[in-house]
Amino acid sequence: MTVSVGDLLDSVSTTLLDQARRTWELPELVLYLREALTATANVKPDMYTRQEFMTPVVGISQVIPEDGVALLDIIQNESGQVVTQVDAGLLDEANRFWPAATRETEVEHFAADPRDPRRFNVTPPNDGNGSIQILYGAVPDVTGSSGETLPIAASYLAPLTFYVLGKCYAKNSKKQDLGKATSYMNQWGSLIGLKTKAQVAVAPKVAVSEGET
Repeated sequence: MTVSVGDLLDSVSTTLLDQARRTWELPELVLYLREALTATANVKPDMYTRQEFMTPVVGISQVIPEDGVALLDIIQNESGQVVTQVDAGLLDEANRFWPAATRETEVEHFAADPRDPRRFNVTPPNDGNGSIQILYGAVPDVTGSSGETLPIAASYLAPLTFYVLGKCYAKNSKKQDLGKATSYMNQWGSLIGLKTKAQVAVAPKVAVSEGET
């Protein structure tokens, strides 16, 4: 299922008692929705995923496309040869000089650090001529146009709505609505947090101890 931008923003305006959008105009609501999507994607990178081929740069250090928030997996080389994930510590222990190995076109393994989710390392070092298929979490674009939908699960409708409402009430501080702003932001965080606990983590796995993944 998808999320209708129009339905989401109509729901927001109704809750704000501002169906005519005199206080919170459409461009402002769209801006808040973009912020909501970015904030949610950073917490739940599997909210919206993309799968595409990218050309690695020369060397070991690589970065996912600009619209990405986190690498989820590297599937294969363009040739069809699969790419497997290895733990960075184990890779270092096996060969302390692996970053200085001969540069090649085909990627055999990759290592990722969840503290830097947009970057990853490949081995052997790439010569800049390869092409790998990656899976990564991204932020869907929203324009606010009529009939627009977002390619995300319907379960994200409520948390996104709460985030936008929180931003709206934060603006309306003259009416002492900061309490509502905080409440809606807390509801957004709670829903995202509960979803995280209810499903298996999708971030690239790293070994918890030698020999384990």
